[in-house]
Amino acid sequence: MKFFVDAMLGNIAKKLRLFGYDTEYYSDIDDSELIRKSKNEQRIIISKDKQLVDQGAKNGIISVYISEDKEIEQFLEIINKIDLKLDEISGENARCPKCNSTTSQIDKSKIKNDIPQGVLDFNEKFWKCNDCNQIYWEGTHIKNLQNFVKKVNSQS
Repeated sequence: MKFFVDAMLGNIAKKLRLFGYDTEYYSDIDDSELIRKSKNEQRIIISKDKQLVDQGAKNGIISVYISEDKEIEQFLEIINKIDLKLDEISGENARCPKCNSTTSQIDKSKIKNDIPQGVLDFNEKFWKCNDCNQIYWEGTHIKNLQNFVKKVNSQS
């Protein structure tokens, strides 16, 4: 599954990327371009804009209208509409939350000058974005997201 998330749902886009889903997100794309790209790339549209969702559906694009404000409920809306599977977040399959590119594991000796010493001391696995070169590790943020996944899955 590939997604196109509209500008009102940036946090959803980042989380979908961390779950390993190819997710496009632009804060400044107009609806007609978003529809065109979604159709050409066979992406599912996720939006809080009812008109955009309706327009997507008229163009044969699977579209999910998000009516809720809390992220857990938003993900439940997505799951209920398209049977999305949320597994634990892992650096092994996560995409870059910043640019949507794939990541590759990198030996920590190659990044020791780019990461704070405390992070190096407490983590063994690191990943580097294949496009923007951002470096990632499974720190506290990922542990918090694992709890988010458990809450969503327990309610779906």
